[in-house]
Amino acid sequence: MDTQSAIKLPFNLKIIPMNKDGIPMGLPFLAMFNPENITIREDLQWDNTAASGNAGTNPVYNKTRPRTFSLELTLDGTGVNTNGVKIPVTAQVLLFRSATTHIAGVLHRPPYLLVQYGLFIMNCIINSSSVTYTMFDMFGLPIRAKINATFTERIVKGLSDVLNMLSSPDLTHEIVVKEWDLLPLLTYQVYNNQNYYLQVAKVNKLKNFRKLKAGTTLIFPPIAEKK
Repeated sequence: MDTQSAIKLPFNLKIIPMNKDGIPMGLPFLAMFNPENITIREDLQWDNTAASGNAGTNPVYNKTRPRTFSLELTLDGTGVNTNGVKIPVTAQVLLFRSATTHIAGVLHRPPYLLVQYGLFIMNCIINSSSVTYTMFDMFGLPIRAKINATFTERIVKGLSDVLNMLSSPDLTHEIVVKEWDLLPLLTYQVYNNQNYYLQVAKVNKLKNFRKLKAGTTLIFPPIAEKK
């Protein structure tokens, strides 16, 4: 491998097998070439049930599904990026499979994964992968291929509790108003109940809660539970 490629290699995309607690285990897969793009998908689930006799619905938010993302990796066995050292494509595929889909003896299942490329860091599991062989030598052996893989995000134990705590209605929240924001809607986002908007207006001494000024910071205090 040439010096320039060796310097860049630590910054290439990595797929690291992990246990359920987020501790690395096994050999990571290091991409020879970084992906040209990473596609991240977010899906929200809504209840679109229509009342009898109604033509349309007012969708009610149900939940947000875990994010998924997909990427394409190029494998090369010609030595073009390794200073003439030819690493068989079949061996590179095995390394990818070993890190992502092989059953880990300790877990009795494929490993959890950490995918890292620059500032993109995602704890996840692999959903599917496919290998397309795009070039062969005179003996019919593959010398170039592409791996297409899709993953689903997962929250490591403990991190989910922290995130839930930060969004808890039992904590004070501060929200900077954006153009066209409505107080009842902001109140619903914080408390999951818009009926508190008058109390929020009183706390923030709003003279006209129907017309919020963009750039204003609103305080949403903790909710006292009724006993």
